[in-house]
Amino acid sequence: MTLTSVVGLIASSLSIAFIWPQVVRVYAKRSTEGIVPASFLQGSCGSLLWTIYGLSFGNLSLTIANGQIVIAILLILFVCVRHGKIVFWKLVAAHFATLVLGLFALYISITLLGFVTVAIGTPAIIWQVIRVYRTEHLYGVSVITYGLLFACCIAWFSYGALIGDWFVASPNIIGISGSLYITIRALRSHQKFAVPEEPLLQII
Repeated sequence: MTLTSVVGLIASSLSIAFIWPQVVRVYAKRSTEGIVPASFLQGSCGSLLWTIYGLSFGNLSLTIANGQIVIAILLILFVCVRHGKIVFWKLVAAHFATLVLGLFALYISITLLGFVTVAIGTPAIIWQVIRVYRTEHLYGVSVITYGLLFACCIAWFSYGALIGDWFVASPNIIGISGSLYITIRALRSHQKFAVPEEPLLQII
């Protein structure tokens, strides 16, 4: 097994693993405090584009990793809908528009799809970073998820560099710094606040 294959396997494994602690925390704690639905929605749309990008290359690692991220984020956003933080039609409209845009870009050229994917997916974490900067109340934010995301972004940056695909590598520069900051802030918040500031709500 080559170094590229090993790094790709690590990156894919971390991609599959990182988001699920956030799903578990949202459902177990019945709280979305500190979560920015728009950030997660943009992240889901970005992962949908990465899924299309991976399929176009026949890259199984990229396709599976991002496909299940879309599913996981939708589970989180469903709770945000139940808590009145985002309306359901926006989820449907955003994903439908993203699918159409991705397929259209792919029809034009794979390079255009790469640019569109990076442009939409890369800034997704920024809105969450801004929220984390502005508040200490992050009860709904998973420390484990963002710690794993930090490692995941390092792995994908390395993988992209190894295969010479900077569409894959470059977005992770923002992901590395953003996820590390959120991890530190969320950890401090959980140590300081044992209960959420927002009221706990029923999910189902």
